[in-house]
Amino acid sequence: MAHLKSLRTRSLVEFSRDWLAFYAAERGIQIAVQNLLDIGAHILADFGDSQWDEYKQIPVELARYGVVPQEYVERAQRMAGMRNLLVHQYTEIDVDQVYEVLKNHLDDFDRFAAYVKAYLDRSPP
Repeated sequence: MAHLKSLRTRSLVEFSRDWLAFYAAERGIQIAVQNLLDIGAHILADFGDSQWDEYKQIPVELARYGVVPQEYVERAQRMAGMRNLLVHQYTEIDVDQVYEVLKNHLDDFDRFAAYVKAYLDRSPP
């Protein structure tokens, strides 16, 4: 996250001219979202829940179990959608989409980490 956050200090023009920063941001966002989804899937597995069949369902199920609040679900689903674009429709990704995540949505990952920590703190060992 620290590396991704360092990229958001650039203007859109600076960012769009630096292909290395763009590719680093794409990959960093993809990994961050995948980590979020993998952690969510592991938590759901602890509940014995494997009923989801696509990534966008993971946040819904996490909210159902009280791991994340309902108002966080849509944000996490958008992240899952971005991951799918980065992995499966990578030729359709443009600089504006990646920059939007850098500028406005990196804190969503910190929020998720806080929700998971709170869940673990209240869960029996």
